[in-house]
Amino acid sequence: MTHRSRGAAQPLTLLSGVESPLLVLSDPSAQPLYVRADEPFSVERFLDIAIGAAAALSQAHVSGLLHRDIKPGNLLEGADGVVRLTGFGLSVQAHPSGHMPVSDSICGTLAYMSPEQSRKVERRADQRSDLYSLGMTFYEWLTGRLPFEARDAVEWVYCHIARQPTALNLYRGDIPPVLSQLVFKLIAKNPDERYQSAASLLADLRTCRCQWRQFQDIPELTLGQSAGDPVAHRPALCARLSDEEAAVVSRSSISIPGGQDTLDLSSVMKAAQALSEETDQDRLIEMLMSTTMIHAGAQRALLMLVKNDAPQICALGQGDDTGLQIELTQMVPTKLHLPLSILYRVMRTHQRLLIDDVRADAYFGADEYLKDQEVRSAVCLPLLKQRRLIGVLYLENNLTPGVFTASRAGVLELLAGQAATSLETARLHDQLLRENARRQDIETALRTARARLAQVSQATMMGELAASIAHEINQPLASMVSNAAASLRWLNRETPRIGEALSGLHDIVQDGKRAGDIVRALQSLARQDAQHRRALQINDVIRHVVALTQAEGEQQRVLMTTDLTRSPLQVMGSSVQLQQVVLNLIVNALEAMSPGDHVLRRLSIASHAVAEEYLVVSVEDTGPGVEAEHLGKVFNAFFTTKDKGMGMGLAICRTIIHAHGGQLYVMPARFGGTTFVFTLPAAA
Repeated sequence: MTHRSRGAAQPLTLLSGVESPLLVLSDPSAQPLYVRADEPFSVERFLDIAIGAAAALSQAHVSGLLHRDIKPGNLLEGADGVVRLTGFGLSVQAHPSGHMPVSDSICGTLAYMSPEQSRKVERRADQRSDLYSLGMTFYEWLTGRLPFEARDAVEWVYCHIARQPTALNLYRGDIPPVLSQLVFKLIAKNPDERYQSAASLLADLRTCRCQWRQFQDIPELTLGQSAGDPVAHRPALCARLSDEEAAVVSRSSISIPGGQDTLDLSSVMKAAQALSEETDQDRLIEMLMSTTMIHAGAQRALLMLVKNDAPQICALGQGDDTGLQIELTQMVPTKLHLPLSILYRVMRTHQRLLIDDVRADAYFGADEYLKDQEVRSAVCLPLLKQRRLIGVLYLENNLTPGVFTASRAGVLELLAGQAATSLETARLHDQLLRENARRQDIETALRTARARLAQVSQATMMGELAASIAHEINQPLASMVSNAAASLRWLNRETPRIGEALSGLHDIVQDGKRAGDIVRALQSLARQDAQHRRALQINDVIRHVVALTQAEGEQQRVLMTTDLTRSPLQVMGSSVQLQQVVLNLIVNALEAMSPGDHVLRRLSIASHAVAEEYLVVSVEDTGPGVEAEHLGKVFNAFFTTKDKGMGMGLAICRTIIHAHGGQLYVMPARFGGTTFVFTLPAAA
């Protein structure tokens, strides 16, 4: 100091210490004005020491000093009751204009440091910065706690810029409202809204003490009138600090070389590294929002992702009494969410937009959003990935102008660049996860559909089995009834013809066995059991069926002819099933050639050998034929062109032929009518 001051502890001598020089001060009995958390100072005690502290600070300012480290540990109360100021290690000579020169260092104690001392706002520290620190000290003296708690230097700076303490009366009910207003006037974020001099503060404190001693209350006081200070008090947000942390922080002074830019760059690079390692989009967005709000000193933030050239809000960030609250959402931005003029300017230019005081801006100050919202500082950053706009980050602070400096915005752009890359990576990762999930859902649905199809197929097969039994068993049953009737007639004659009756009964037995074989074969086919097959002559199968149907053909006046191969080739198959196929084809042909339809009714059955590899059987009729649009459907189950048909015979025939390794075809006959052809591989 340039001259001796009663408000400062006086130096006696300078000694050489092990690590640094030691300054010996006068009045060794003086005690620092710490306060216990469970025993804050009474109102009267507070007023006494607050007046002493304000007087000491006023004398330092009058001496031309800016202290830069006001806190309880640097305020000493001597045995004579005088409060003296110490801790001048960070003090500087104030500039004649009232502002200190620009410094590259952050100086002070983090818990008490003014916003402008952090160099995070476009304001230079001056003597009003000491008043802010004194206000934080007053808050601690009255409540027994510091206004904020933080984990590191970056969060401390954020608290001083974007958060306010809880009202004092929430901790104590005996603090007069005027005294609470006085403290909050000291800790206003904007220096223009604080006390403008320690002398003005000292005058108000003396008035408060006078009224308290007279009325045990402070009924009325207009703050700051002696210096023309504006009254400023804003609603507060809540933050607390543990007793142990308060004791450590209140005794720690810092000077960070390189200043806020160095601190920001280091912490932002760590944040960028954390963002680059995160792949979950929701966690990435929450991390991005909290990181940028803390580093920028924003009270409110919006993250918008651009899809199809249209912005969509995906996250809202808001500071409250418990800290930062991040809400993930999906909504279209409107004039109720942010200044749209700022948003669309950034989307159009792909350039950051930094506004010191939105309310006073000639262009953006007219935005409709400002009719209901009081915004001071704002910054809007584009999130670019290879020159493509993938999002926009909007930050605002309504406490004071100039919060977002150009250097701060530049550092945030580094974070925004990494955020853009990480968001795009997270989007692709999320898209891949959704595609994998969708593919798994499709595969699950396909397996389910296959299982259901198998059930339906089984049910259909059982239906086909029932229908085919009724269809196929009709022929042997009809033959049995015919033979039984004939046998009865032979026996009822005057001279019974036992031989003829026995022959009929023998045929009935054979037809019964054949009916049983058909039922067992159809059941085996429905269960897809292995068939008992043997080498057989296909001509034997044809001759057996022709013999069974010869009588019916004669009754319908159909000429049945056969042209059978002389090849010794055999097929491996079930005689019952192959007979069923030939029988179905012949019966269908006979039904197609009903009496009166044609003058010539002829049914031709033929077999041929092809290259010692295949045997081909054809059944050709001279009926009306199958219409062209029906040719592709005749083998479908339940499809029929008959009035009383069930549509099962040809479907079963095709199944049997396929099971024998062959194919069944239908085509128009050479001279009208229809030809059915099936092939069977020759037995090895």
